Amino acid sequence: MILELIYDRKSSDVRDGTSKGYYRYTDMNRVQAAVAYLRELYVSYGYDTIPSYTLPTWAENDIPNKSQGDTYIRAVRSLNGIVPIPNKPTLPTTMNKLTYSKANAIEKFLAMTEDTLERISESWCYCDEVYAGEVEA
Repeated sequence: MILELIYDRKSSDVRDGTSKGYYRYTDMNRVQAAVAYLRELYVSYGYDTIPSYTLPTWAENDIPNKSQGDTYIRAVRSLNGIVPIPNKPTLPTTMNKLTYSKANAIEKFLAMTEDTLERISESWCYCDEVYAGEVEA
């Protein structure tokens, strides 16, 4: 896997004030980069109707406004439902009152999407590459 996503946040991270206990600009930039990467991967596979969203590169003191938060969630959700991903987490519909479990759901979904796309690409067969009996299920 290329993406380095965080989806193991715990209530103790919030309680103890660890770096995983806060949703910071680094988290937002990581998710935005993952969405852009996965969108481009989908487009390279022929799924060219996925919208592209423009958001700023976040800095330490930046606080997203409602419109930016809505766009952020819309960008993540734009990747949902394109290919089947079993047991995927439920994605939040808003950044309002984002919890550690909702933050985990966002990044877990992106990791599962990357894994699914990698498995799909590994399953492709090209002309004259597969003959009867060569592929085991």
